Amino acid sequence: MGGLIGAGVPLLLGTVFMAVGLIIRRRTRRLRQEGAKARGTVVRLMTRRDMDTNSTMYSPVVQWVTGDGRTVETASPIASSTVGDLRPGAAVTVFYDPDNPKRMLIDGYHGGALVVVFCAVGAVALVAGLLVVWFLVT
Repeated sequence: MGGLIGAGVPLLLGTVFMAVGLIIRRRTRRLRQEGAKARGTVVRLMTRRDMDTNSTMYSPVVQWVTGDGRTVETASPIASSTVGDLRPGAAVTVFYDPDNPKRMLIDGYHGGALVVVFCAVGAVALVAGLLVVWFLVT
């Protein structure tokens, strides 16, 4: 019985990671398909320290003008350990929710790799949990 309970941990973690990956994917797809599109400029980089890896993480702060003329400035919800091409002054395309422009994504910067990581970790954990259950039951 204890083995079955132990299998619950990877099953739970796998389910959570898969759910987070799929939610990110859905939100990203929705913004790309239904959101407004604008040209923006990276105005600065927000930095924070990642306590797990003791490395600096960068989030580009982008400014753009919405379709109704409002100037919006918001930080990307995704941080990276490298700056890449998103240095201050760089031109970018943003997709945003017209009802809540702070909900945005930078074209080419959001979604893809993060979704793959979450889904891959989730899949591995789910398979591990299912194998434990299968070996205990058979």
